[in-house]
Amino acid sequence: MTSPVRAIAITALATISLGLLIGCGGGASATPTVTYKAGGESTDSGGGPVIQIDGIGTLSGTIKLVGTAPPPSVIVAKGTAKRDTTVCGAEAAIIDQSLQIGEGNGIANVFIYIDKAPPGAAIPTAPSEPAVFDQKGCVFLPHAMVVRSSQTVLIKSQDNAGHNTHTFPGRSRGFNGAIKALERDGVPIVYNKHERTPFPVKCDMHSWMQAFHLALDHPWGTTTKSDGSFELTGLPATELTLRVWHEKAGGKGGFLQRSLKVTIPKDGSKTENLEFKLSDFGL
Repeated sequence: MTSPVRAIAITALATISLGLLIGCGGGASATPTVTYKAGGESTDSGGGPVIQIDGIGTLSGTIKLVGTAPPPSVIVAKGTAKRDTTVCGAEAAIIDQSLQIGEGNGIANVFIYIDKAPPGAAIPTAPSEPAVFDQKGCVFLPHAMVVRSSQTVLIKSQDNAGHNTHTFPGRSRGFNGAIKALERDGVPIVYNKHERTPFPVKCDMHSWMQAFHLALDHPWGTTTKSDGSFELTGLPATELTLRVWHEKAGGKGGFLQRSLKVTIPKDGSKTENLEFKLSDFGL
């Protein structure tokens, strides 16, 4: 008679910050309980052999550009927008956000995440607190954002002009709808499925407006801040494979690293600093 599978419960302090500024991303804070089965048994869902886990840890680091950063590119000069000129670029020029280089050559808006949660993990429910996706001056805020699949996203606007937000997820049903001027309650949308890669969000009324979202069925994903820094907490203390993705990788968007192997220490921290050249972005 087969003995019952022994379960080890670990309380993981997994906090993925919701950024409301350009360069910050992530979902709402969460403190999930993560369960791992011991002894190499298969999961009930058929996810393959269960890895051995002994605690949790933190991964942090920076992602930087090697070389001279290109100057910011203006995509709409101040006062030259073809529509909604009193709102779009009225106070300042609109800058291309596709490759933002900050202090110390840090690269903003890089997605770093686990594609699939470790086998055997009991994934906590998505945060009840909605993520907020805003618009100001005909620019999306934040530019890059990680949310949980099934978590509500509220689309808001600080602009006294209408927008039409259009999402392009790979697996979930996309949203294509009008956002009224000064929409502060927020139009709710939900990405119901886990996405393997980030996907674009656009405004059909203002062609230069673009952002990227990533919906995950677990809490282990984030984006780099304006200085290129990132942090993932509550990670299983084992060897993990992460993905590093940017919208300009290879010049057209994709992985800077598809399989970044890291070993997370129990009750400790792992630092992973990455550097990329202009050629990695097709420049």
